[in-house]
Amino acid sequence: MRLNQVTAPAKDLAASIAFYELLGLRLIVKSPHYARFELPKGEATFSLHVVEGSIPQANAPHLYFEVSGVGLDAQVERLKASGVAFEREPVMQSWLWREAWLRDPAGNAICLYHAGENRRFPPWRIDTPPGESNLHLIIRASGHFIIAKNGGGADAWRDFQEAYADFTTSLGPYDLHGLLSIMEIEWPEIVGAHHDRIRAFVTSEETALEL
Repeated sequence: MRLNQVTAPAKDLAASIAFYELLGLRLIVKSPHYARFELPKGEATFSLHVVEGSIPQANAPHLYFEVSGVGLDAQVERLKASGVAFEREPVMQSWLWREAWLRDPAGNAICLYHAGENRRFPPWRIDTPPGESNLHLIIRASGHFIIAKNGGGADAWRDFQEAYADFTTSLGPYDLHGLLSIMEIEWPEIVGAHHDRIRAFVTSEETALEL
């Protein structure tokens, strides 16, 4: 199961569409009462639906959009220069997310944030990753990847360089959580397409997985 989309209420559809396009979302469906967007990264979509009556602002759902790395502060400054008001400037929270808060034209609360690996894999995550901390992500000249198990630590790249003629570089070692977190940041589409294969590989007897 995966989350496909979230739908937020709107009063002035044109104003809300313009706002979310300014955030960086791409409009893909539009009718008099409905609009749907694609996000710049990943497979999730976001939609708006025109509603009658008031839209609650207290105790209402919050919308979170992650911005890559140091781009959060630049994004906030870009939006402010375009006339967007922020209720809270970017600040690092105790839960290791850097957050800034604003509202869309309908009053829906929005958090622009960066969390990196702490989004899904904070230090206090309660489950233990399966497998060992011996996973390496090998990047090849073709742009394809191999996940390999190797107990050689940070020097394992020497083995990979000999084993793969098109070796470019390798990252690791990681446990499963660490591997997935770095891949989600840099290559979210790869993780989305191969998540189940990667988890199965970690607990298998196989020593390499080509993606």
